[in-house]
Amino acid sequence: MDRVTRREVLGGSLAAVAGVAGTSSLAKAESDTASVSGDDWIVLECAIKETVLDGNRVRLRAYNDQIPGPTITATPGTTLRIRMKNSLPPYDSSAWGGDHNVPHGLDHTALHLHGMDVLPHLFVPIGTSEPLAPMIKIPPGEHLDYVFEIPENHPPGLNWYHPHKHGATAVQAASGMAGPLIVKGALDEVPEIKAARSIPLVIQDIGLFPSEDDPDLWTYEPVQNAIWQTYGGYVTINGERTSLNGGFTTGDYKLRYYLLNGEPFFRETHNDRPNEDTSPVPAQLTPQRFTLAPGEVVRFLMLNGSSDNLMPIVVDGHEVHLLAMDGVNFPQVRSIPATGYSETDGQLLLAPANRAEFLIKANATPGVYQIRQIPHDRQFLESAAKVVAEIEVKGPAQDMALPDELPVPSREYPLIEPEEVSRVRQIVFTGSVPGIINKVVGGDYLINNAIYSEMEVPTVVDLGGVEEWHLSLEDTHHGGIEGHPFHIHVNSFEVVSIGGIEQPPGLIQDTIWVPVNETVVVRMRFKEYVGKAVYHCHILPHEDTGMMQNFLIVDPASRHDHS
Repeated sequence: MDRVTRREVLGGSLAAVAGVAGTSSLAKAESDTASVSGDDWIVLECAIKETVLDGNRVRLRAYNDQIPGPTITATPGTTLRIRMKNSLPPYDSSAWGGDHNVPHGLDHTALHLHGMDVLPHLFVPIGTSEPLAPMIKIPPGEHLDYVFEIPENHPPGLNWYHPHKHGATAVQAASGMAGPLIVKGALDEVPEIKAARSIPLVIQDIGLFPSEDDPDLWTYEPVQNAIWQTYGGYVTINGERTSLNGGFTTGDYKLRYYLLNGEPFFRETHNDRPNEDTSPVPAQLTPQRFTLAPGEVVRFLMLNGSSDNLMPIVVDGHEVHLLAMDGVNFPQVRSIPATGYSETDGQLLLAPANRAEFLIKANATPGVYQIRQIPHDRQFLESAAKVVAEIEVKGPAQDMALPDELPVPSREYPLIEPEEVSRVRQIVFTGSVPGIINKVVGGDYLINNAIYSEMEVPTVVDLGGVEEWHLSLEDTHHGGIEGHPFHIHVNSFEVVSIGGIEQPPGLIQDTIWVPVNETVVVRMRFKEYVGKAVYHCHILPHEDTGMMQNFLIVDPASRHDHS
């Protein structure tokens, strides 16, 4: 972790930085982390990283030359200081026509702390309440200092960080730019949890095309306005077919890898026979294996950091003892049986950006058990079955205990009562292919029939206010052909019901999968912070091309212009 003095801090402005030391690496253990306390600063530097995946030479983008990025560990009541340095090479966007929802500016970046209940931080200046505030865009060769006061009652748990510069988020994240952020707290002091080993399971997808100028290199560097046509397997610019090898994609890639803690466990290649099957050709690679003693209890921290893959997860032969979703723990452990789970949702349903923390007590019977994703067709393309990792049970038996009661996360409790709701909103994912509005991309990805506008604020909420949002999709003639993960910044929400089925109280998330033909009902209280923020689909190519909206949290005492 690099040290930055107060004299070097420029109050959130952009400045050049010379010489950066990397923070420690996420290896296979949670102990390899960057801790935050007092005046410590963490420097995150994004830059090109060349490496080899599955025998292929690849050019990626990474934080501090690591994929995933370094694990940041923080505690409630402290100040988190991050210097975001951009060392990406220049990118030619001169052909960009100015449409904010056409991917562009791949050399600019911004930082988002996903799941952290902190100051809004996507617009200039950080924490602004100005409706016309522009988005942060850190140019190559410059940096931005982010300073966050972590609330004293912030829930402990697994969160993460990733880029959030509109028009470049998908390319940067699908090239490797993401990392875990763990808040330590009372949950970690529960004796049974403290006694358990912690194993991170950071899942990312890496999208690749052959380089335009190096025949032995795979990368994701689309030429401005170049769009990959999934069905045809070719690239267009403004509708005209080109000889380019790759372009921005809202579907598959020529080559895609799924990584666990930086190592590939699954490969997909583009299907060149679309008349037979439009879905990618899957190939299981050798998964990582974790060794547990019979009766040993281990804590897994799983992040679905993929750009667009829904993951119904099963741990074969084992009960899953769920502690938390999206960084907020339950007051009691929720145990999900090893059999009889949902055939579509598995034991855990992780949309892109979801996190799950759970305990596994190793089976008394030695053997190898799989942590796997159930295959499904709930998105644009089918998602094949994947073995994410393996658990090998062997060695002398133990008899470790499982907890029952967990600390109550006071920032989220008491839960919202129905009579507290002051407003109900309808949030509908809509769109069409081919595109009517976004003709360069060739598809419209909308919320409430509107494409993203940086300067418009269609939703204004009150600080301290309580709202109920009904999340759904339009019918199949208006974009409702695949589910979408809904994500909102700043505050988490309680999931009330899915498809009319009430959920057990206390399911607190910041991202939720919205299925086809079902409505998801959530309730949220807008706590502590005012400012301009966003909600969006967390299928990142959809977000980058318009499936996002701004919202503004205002103090009702000063609310007179924004409603």
